[in-house]
Amino acid sequence: MSNRDSRAERFWSAFRFTENGRPKSGFGVYTFSLSLLYAAVYFACYEGAIRLLSGPLEPLPAWAANLLIALPASLTGAALCCLPHRFFSDKRLVFGGHLWLCAYAAAVLVIMLILLGFTEAYGAFLTFFSWFVLPPVGLGTAISALLMRASRASAPPPEPEPEWRKYVGRRG
Repeated sequence: MSNRDSRAERFWSAFRFTENGRPKSGFGVYTFSLSLLYAAVYFACYEGAIRLLSGPLEPLPAWAANLLIALPASLTGAALCCLPHRFFSDKRLVFGGHLWLCAYAAAVLVIMLILLGFTEAYGAFLTFFSWFVLPPVGLGTAISALLMRASRASAPPPEPEPEWRKYVGRRG
């Protein structure tokens, strides 16, 4: 088995189940699932913003119209995607979902560079990428990181484990 195959096997093993039917890495499965949901939410926000704002913004230059579409769509998407942070007990989930989006964006950027090379088409792709991918991913990641950091700072320190707990429930 090659090095690449072993890395792929380790990655996909996080999504497999243990003997009792639980996921091996609940955090990985949850954040991956959230990232797919977040991608759909950001897409829907951009779709709605384009449909609602393209007509009224038509007289403006393209950069101004793109900016006035990207900002509300990104802000709305980030607000919707970061809202579950208040309800999750694990405050890392929303940030983890956004980290997956960062990984997707980086992968798309590298793949398009490989496919298009440093051509004019890659320049056009970078323009699209900077208007429709970077704002929501960057804003959502920044806000979710700040939320996670704030919730960690406000959380009370964990109580030390009593001495007797070391000897109870041990499997030998």
